[in-house]
Amino acid sequence: HLVELRMVNDDQAAFLAAAVRARLNCIVSGGTSTGKTTMLRCLLNEIGPHERLITVEDSLELGLEHFEDLHPDYEALEVREPNTEGLGAVTLADLVRAALREDPDRVIVGEVRGAEVLPMLLAMSQGNEGSMCSVHADSSKGVFDRLAMYAAMTRERLEPQVTNLLVANAIDLVVHLGWDAGARRVRSI
Repeated sequence: HLVELRMVNDDQAAFLAAAVRARLNCIVSGGTSTGKTTMLRCLLNEIGPHERLITVEDSLELGLEHFEDLHPDYEALEVREPNTEGLGAVTLADLVRAALREDPDRVIVGEVRGAEVLPMLLAMSQGNEGSMCSVHADSSKGVFDRLAMYAAMTRERLEPQVTNLLVANAIDLVVHLGWDAGARRVRSI
């Protein structure tokens, strides 16, 4: 759990656990190897066993199958690359849309980095409270620039003003991770 993670102090751990139980939508951000997936897994373990979780990942890393006592009702969806003829691909965006049809209490996207940003933000703002994702960013502020960039790259080519409205309605909390004296730490909440 969060206290064992050593990336947070006791006050931060208590706050984050309460935020998860209060069903706040959360983005975990940070640079490469700062512990985004680890933090996401710990936050997930604060969710009660009665909730249905759908995880969407490029490659399965969250490992909810190791916590079946905590999460007996979950579905793990994984991206599928195209076959040799270039057919059969299933993208993160496809999977987020599919996850919304699976009656989830929460949708968790392992790492948002493209067209899946739009269905994820819509899920967060339209009834899947407590959903979470991770985003590669250099700062908490950088998360919002990154989301705007991804939204501009979608088929819909959302303008920054529209993305800002979506984000304002969807995101409650950004937990930014970084390095401090050679250790991974929460840099800001």
